[in-house]
Amino acid sequence: MFRSVPYIGMTIILLFLQIFILDELSIAMWLRPMLFPLIVMLLPMEWRTIWVMLSALVVGVIMDVSLGGAGLYTATLLPLAVMRRWILYVTTHRSVESGDQTSLLSRMSLRQLMIYVAAMFVLHHSLFFILETLSFVTPLRLVATIVLSSLLSLVISWPILRLFISKIVTK
Repeated sequence: MFRSVPYIGMTIILLFLQIFILDELSIAMWLRPMLFPLIVMLLPMEWRTIWVMLSALVVGVIMDVSLGGAGLYTATLLPLAVMRRWILYVTTHRSVESGDQTSLLSRMSLRQLMIYVAAMFVLHHSLFFILETLSFVTPLRLVATIVLSSLLSLVISWPILRLFISKIVTK
């Protein structure tokens, strides 16, 4: 397994941060930061989609069991795992080869990295809040919740993302 210890550590830290701190915050009804999608975003890019999906499944089940999500967290992480390579290709205009041992995330420009992470957060938050409400009665509130929560998640996760890429992935 490709440098598994840093990824396992990052997963544990992000899960504890999400479950015990961020999920307990009540900032506003439109602001709900979620950092756990970073786990799927930061997995090694050369991993095959099946391994990313299995990792997303495990993380989703842990989140569902600990927060009582009834499958909501798993249902929103699995499409994220499937769409990851496509969003990465659209962002960087290059595909990931199977023999790519250096981290693509550390070689991305700041703009490409920001677009990749923002697109992943918007995709996840859109799926999450649409499945959570299952109603389009108040579409303005739904769009505001998706946009504001995605922005807050991006702002909170950016230092964690940069630290992980600079300290762990590039070693």
